[in-house]
Amino acid sequence: MSLRIAAASDVGLRRDHNEDCCANWTPSDPAELAKRGEILIVADGMGGSAAGEVASRTAVDTVIHQFQGSAEPPDQALKLAVEAAHRAVYQLGREKSELAGMGTTCTAVSVRGRELRFAHVGDSRAYLIRHGHIRQLTSDHSLVAQLVQQHLMTPEQARLDPRRNVLTRSIGVGENVEVEQGSYPGELTPGDTILICSDGLHGLVADEELGHMATQSDLEHACADFVALARQRGGYDNITVMLARLGPEQDGAR
Repeated sequence: MSLRIAAASDVGLRRDHNEDCCANWTPSDPAELAKRGEILIVADGMGGSAAGEVASRTAVDTVIHQFQGSAEPPDQALKLAVEAAHRAVYQLGREKSELAGMGTTCTAVSVRGRELRFAHVGDSRAYLIRHGHIRQLTSDHSLVAQLVQQHLMTPEQARLDPRRNVLTRSIGVGENVEVEQGSYPGELTPGDTILICSDGLHGLVADEELGHMATQSDLEHACADFVALARQRGGYDNITVMLARLGPEQDGAR
């Protein structure tokens, strides 16, 4: 099995710079690919000046570096890599006064054969789309998500609540962080599409719309359409989306 991957990131309409960051890593050696799989990461930074941009880039680079060098099984390797990203961002914020208090979300997904695992902090999201049906894999670590879980607010109210950007967990903020770890409870099948995005997209585009638009055959075109729709609806935040589609070995062009 192989992945076709596409991504897009846009500053949106109300920000003066892009604090989102995304990347993927695929081992070039087939044996290492079979052993480790490949990873996709989206991070949405926060902080004054360029601090959010530094936080998200540091998190993404650290996750890739740590995952590449890890001797642990893939599920533990991914969690440990996100924990290392937290330490790196936290330490950098302590060392440089202009970066104090910076933080970021971090949603990392690994795919090895037909197995999908994730490690996640914040309110960026990972989804799996199969035959047009979308399933959110990660939980939002945010105040409004907590209120929805406690039945103090409906999901519809949460989408409009002014506190929707208040996080309860983030990378780099505080000495420790709890990383959410999980996996897709079953095997991936050809045609499955993984979608990872920042809240600049899922805050403006409903899950059903995400699922429908992600079924396009041209993933680059789908990413561009996602960005255009979020901008059309106000583009109040940076917008980042990654798509990865599982296909037969011969369809592995990126």
